[in-house]
Amino acid sequence: MSSSDGSVLGIATVVDHGDPALRWNLVLLGDGYQASELAKYLSDVDAFVEKFKTTSPYDELFAGINVFRIDVTSTDSGAADPAKCGGTGANPKTFFDATFCAFDTPRLLGVNTETVHAVVNDNMPQAHMIMVVVNSPIYGGSGGGVATFSAAPNAAEIALHEMGHTAFHFADEYESYAGCTRDPPGTHDRYAGPEPSEPNVTTNRDAASIKWRSMITDGIPVPTTSNANPAQCDPQPNPFAAETVGAYEGARYFHSGVFRPQFNCRMRVLGEEYCTVCKSVIRSVIAPYVPAEGAPAEL
Repeated sequence: MSSSDGSVLGIATVVDHGDPALRWNLVLLGDGYQASELAKYLSDVDAFVEKFKTTSPYDELFAGINVFRIDVTSTDSGAADPAKCGGTGANPKTFFDATFCAFDTPRLLGVNTETVHAVVNDNMPQAHMIMVVVNSPIYGGSGGGVATFSAAPNAAEIALHEMGHTAFHFADEYESYAGCTRDPPGTHDRYAGPEPSEPNVTTNRDAASIKWRSMITDGIPVPTTSNANPAQCDPQPNPFAAETVGAYEGARYFHSGVFRPQFNCRMRVLGEEYCTVCKSVIRSVIAPYVPAEGAPAEL
């Protein structure tokens, strides 16, 4: 499987808000789409863009965003699904070598990022964000230098989560790795590492110096929740309103020792909004590309 297993047909502009040198450019590519499935690929891209442009805070920043689609065909349909991770054993020939079980993690969906970057550099070198949509109904995705998401149910939510990792360097806010009942005992009880670099998690318990201190309302305690039993995920419900910013214990795959800004966020639960901290970071990255008086919108 390699780039000999398909071909690049060209690039199309999906959303045009101006000169790519002046806008934040999102580029989508497909893998595992045969030539006969290109109409499905176009539909999958359009479905994501529809969700993307109505999701806060991208909706308010949309005049600063361009979206491009690079059309790529593969010899075979789908993605590799190795049996060692409980998959079907399928091993189709695809242009970007899409595969589940990346790093031996069942639903982690990887691609050949060198090939992806080469294709993007040839077609849209001004890209700020690159995503590969993979033609598989199996749930999966990943962040990193290139984000991926499968064409599974809830695909757009997978994509928005993975975009958080790739474009804005957000951490996962899950308080477990394999799942609260599946992590081996003692492996994810307490985070004991250095202060995380990601903007949406912290080990800091000090309200006066925590990363997002300006967003915490007077009277909200820090920590806002504490896990009384680090051997498990904290079962307590949110003691405050959903939009409350504080320091909720449990994030970055650990039950305790690291905190997230809100009880829920798209980086913790698909279908939730990005938290206030994540939205602030997104705005700070994209706002410089938004023209002062807007731009002709191609919606």
